[in-house]
Amino acid sequence: MKLYIYSLDKTIYEGEADSVTLPSEEGELGILSHHVPLVTALKPGTIRYYLGDTKKEFPVSKGFAQINGNKTILLVE
Repeated sequence: MKLYIYSLDKTIYEGEADSVTLPSEEGELGILSHHVPLVTALKPGTIRYYLGDTKKEFPVSKGFAQINGNKTILLVE
C-alpha cells in the first residue's frame, strides 16, 4: 500500500508499506492493503510500519488517519 506521513512542517515518509499499526482513539489499529475506508483520530503512542523485513517506528502525540483502499494518509504532531 502507499503510506504518506506528514507533520505540520515536513514530510516524514512517502512510500510503500506492507502494514501499518496505529494508536487510534478506539485502540491499536492494524492496516493492510485494501482496508475498508476509515477516518480516525490518533492518540499518543507509536506508529509502526513494515516493509519486508524492515520495521520503522516513531512516536506521535496526536493526529488523524485516513485509510482508503490501498492508500493510508497520516497527519501527525
